[in-house]
Amino acid sequence: MKTEKEFSDFFVESCQHENNLDAHIQEISKNYWLDLTAHLSTYFSNENRLKITEKAGFLFSVNLSRLSLEEAWPAVVRDFLANDFWGFQSQVNKPEKKKTEEQQIFWKFFKYTWAFIQSMFIIKTAVYFFGIEATAHPEETSIAWMWLFFAISTFSLFWFAYRNRHDKN
Repeated sequence: MKTEKEFSDFFVESCQHENNLDAHIQEISKNYWLDLTAHLSTYFSNENRLKITEKAGFLFSVNLSRLSLEEAWPAVVRDFLANDFWGFQSQVNKPEKKKTEEQQIFWKFFKYTWAFIQSMFIIKTAVYFFGIEATAHPEETSIAWMWLFFAISTFSLFWFAYRNRHDKN
């Protein structure tokens, strides 16, 4: 599961309910995770979140059989908090979201495109500008600026090559 929509759909699937409650359960599923964890300063791994979602859906179904619709969901939230998150381990940092294949391709393309633009246009323009200035006025600081931008250009090329030395594609 990657998106809030997928977790929300899983919550709805976890609820065994009568068809006349579909709209109410859909409404609860939109904010169920906020209801459970908005006030907490910790996070749960995606695996634990999946298990918590499943348990919340099951308990909501059980509560619907004995409580009214307005009381069933708050009872689940109270139970989650009173029973120490149902024994699920929380963590300090947010779980990393896995990038989709399209996102990975985009960012790989973007980093190579940015390296090209940087080396071919931005840095070269600065080197050429200060190179022309240095030949026109050799006694001023333009020579130092030209060598600085030349060093930055060379360093950035080697740094890019070093950072991406393990790319296979």
